[in-house]
Amino acid sequence: MKRPSKISTMNDKSLIIIQARMSSTRMAGKVLRPFYGNMSLLDIQLDKLRTLNIPIALATTLNSADDQLENWGENHALIVYRGSENHVLNRFIDCAEHLGAENLIRICSDNPFLQINEIGGFLEALKGETEYVSLCGADGMPAIRKHWGLFSEGVKLSALKKAKQMLKDDPAEDFYQEHVTNYLYENPEKFKVLLQTAPSSVSDRNDLRFTIDTPGDFKLMQRLYKMIGEENSGFSVNQLVSTSDANPDILKVMSEGISSFSK
Repeated sequence: MKRPSKISTMNDKSLIIIQARMSSTRMAGKVLRPFYGNMSLLDIQLDKLRTLNIPIALATTLNSADDQLENWGENHALIVYRGSENHVLNRFIDCAEHLGAENLIRICSDNPFLQINEIGGFLEALKGETEYVSLCGADGMPAIRKHWGLFSEGVKLSALKKAKQMLKDDPAEDFYQEHVTNYLYENPEKFKVLLQTAPSSVSDRNDLRFTIDTPGDFKLMQRLYKMIGEENSGFSVNQLVSTSDANPDILKVMSEGISSFSK
């Protein structure tokens, strides 16, 4: 595989990194499966993210199953970086270093209703002293630890490298390698962490789940996407919450998913 070169247009060293792989244990290949019409989850995310005019990389693995992701990325003129499958922290660090990036936005690829309005503000914060930035619930828990599946998070490459160094010989190193940013926001005394409360319609809700882990989740989010899309009212947080609240059967399935999967 040809390694991507540094991005000459990355004047402020900002980079959006989409984390994706095909070998999900609960639903293999979900990120490229047709989700709405002929659009996959990755197609939907990429269309949104490209409106921001920020360089975007797809960080996937060296597993042969992810050859499909490399092909998809190249077909969409996307930067593709392939690295460790299990050491995701290393993959992120290596991706950013190869591309000459410092201020990173992390995107999980299984979230069809990704909100992008906060990304510009996250990057502005990272240009200052902030090392990790995220929205959070009313309880102060970062969005990535919620089941919402709606928001990105921002982090400095230097902070990830510092975390990697601190984790050497730590018995929990494998856990933090898999979850990339947990070590930063769990240790605010060691890192400059900025948490901003999420929109009020979702900030105190622990019964909402818009991410996809299983075929059941996939079908439910397809249904919700179609319902809102046909109303031609966009996919704002308020619209997602009000539509879910108006359909108790949707909330019931979400609740079951929250009970099944820990964060």
